[in-house]
Amino acid sequence: MKRILLFLLLFVSAITFSDTLKNVSYNNGKVIGTFRENKQIIPNASVTKLGGEDLLMLSFPDSKMESGVPAFINKSDQYISKVYTVENNGMVVVYVYLKPSVTYQVTSRNGEFQVTLDGGKAATAQKSYNTPQSQNNNTNNTRITQTQSQSQSGNTSRGNKKYTIVVDPGHGGHDSGARGNGYNEKDIALQVATRLANNLRRDYNVIITRDSDFFVPLDTRAKIGNDANADFFISIHLNSSSSSSANGTEVFYFSKKDQGSYAAQVAKFENKVDGSYGDVPFSDFILNDIFYRKNQKTSQAIAESVLNNLINTTGLRRRGVFGANFAVLRGSNSPSILVELGFMNNYSDLSQYLTPDGQERAASAIGDAIRNYFR
Repeated sequence: MKRILLFLLLFVSAITFSDTLKNVSYNNGKVIGTFRENKQIIPNASVTKLGGEDLLMLSFPDSKMESGVPAFINKSDQYISKVYTVENNGMVVVYVYLKPSVTYQVTSRNGEFQVTLDGGKAATAQKSYNTPQSQNNNTNNTRITQTQSQSQSGNTSRGNKKYTIVVDPGHGGHDSGARGNGYNEKDIALQVATRLANNLRRDYNVIITRDSDFFVPLDTRAKIGNDANADFFISIHLNSSSSSSANGTEVFYFSKKDQGSYAAQVAKFENKVDGSYGDVPFSDFILNDIFYRKNQKTSQAIAESVLNNLINTTGLRRRGVFGANFAVLRGSNSPSILVELGFMNNYSDLSQYLTPDGQERAASAIGDAIRNYFR
């Protein structure tokens, strides 16, 4: 019986973590990661704009990191500014910060992945995926390539935009957020946030922390904005309650001390998915009290404007503007707010955001409020 139990324990462990990252290194335009398991491990690759850089994200589901893997590699050169590796809730993500006009190729072999970088000179952007066919002799090698570049006129147009705004769709990937009426918060938040990002791009440089269904650690979301010297950060969410009668829209700004027990309750729910901040002192994230108070005042003013526009557009109940200790806002160097559009478990609230027209109305209401401030 003991042998059977031991076998089952090892079997469950193998299912829980199928891959173990044992090292990440960078040298002369090559990022190399090695796994303990000698098998082909193909990452999910995506790119997010960070000001003048591209953030290449390689995610490995059902994976973990060994203790000796370096979290940060700071080797700024012509290709990258840094490499950041993190493990969170059963997923390993390697972030490669690419310099402008750098191209990349991701190659996956048995027990290893490699990112090969080069200077991009192409006039237009192109993207291709090449998975070798079964008749190819190189069946254990999968390659993902992408060329990142912009035309000269595109760079000029982008440079004329004075402000940079980060739009953060809450949750994602394994973290569904709140659930209600057969829907997941992560999906509705992404749909509204994507429309908001497109709306704001008419006037601003916009960075979206995720453009599809994958998870980004809470501290990384703020860091994406900080690395781009963003002027404003907005996170899009929907609320949940044990009561189906709970309803309405509310907006939060960062406060070191939660504004009442309700704000603390909401912050606790939104923070629970990610313990990456832990007991790290606030002084590591807020430069000084003067800077903190200035951001807080600006955030509160924009939060009021956003809430007013949303209420006028949707007709939902006004729940208020609150200061709360949200982890996703805590690390931001810029003014920042978190919007709870409505309650997932209240269909009257949720129905406002289920159609493209409803999502567009919400995005326009929020976008206009942000423009009122930056104008």
